[in-house]
Amino acid sequence: MIRMLGVDPGSRVAGWGVVERTRQGALRLVAWGTLRPRADASFPARLRTIHEGLLEVLRAHAPTAVVVEEAFAGLNVRSAIKLGEARAVCVLAAELSGRPVHELTPALVKKVVAGHGQASKDAVRAAVLRVLGAAADDAVPPHDAADALALALAAISRLDVPEALRPGPIGRRGGRRRWTLEDIERLRGPR
Repeated sequence: MIRMLGVDPGSRVAGWGVVERTRQGALRLVAWGTLRPRADASFPARLRTIHEGLLEVLRAHAPTAVVVEEAFAGLNVRSAIKLGEARAVCVLAAELSGRPVHELTPALVKKVVAGHGQASKDAVRAAVLRVLGAAADDAVPPHDAADALALALAAISRLDVPEALRPGPIGRRGGRRRWTLEDIERLRGPR
């Protein structure tokens, strides 16, 4: 069984989601949520809130591994620096927990989960709910949590057990293997 914690970092809202693949190969939604520091808190206090909150999530859900979204281009410099700092506290929390830490790009996650790398947030959330078999009366995660669940799903679909439980990136830099159509179809399931 693999239990993956996906983290969508941010300095105002950080989404998280836990998905596991059972021994029988089924995907199961374990939990999701967001870490929302007080809006009037200083930037260092927001980072501390996110770091401590993520440590609590790690303790509560005991994932096998963690995947954190890589920073993406297109942000202004100030936003990119703040996102990088938020990513750093998320990666640090995962590293301190002793779990392997992986990174995936947003475009790759969208491609795997929703079928193309430019999918909208709504399309990603809908794909996540479909893959995890969410019922109509289930609570719908906010976009930050849905993005984190998408990260977890994409990482699980890529991992080869037990080799994948070793630390190291599984994304475009240093990945073990390329994505195949089988990876995408296995994750998306029957239509």
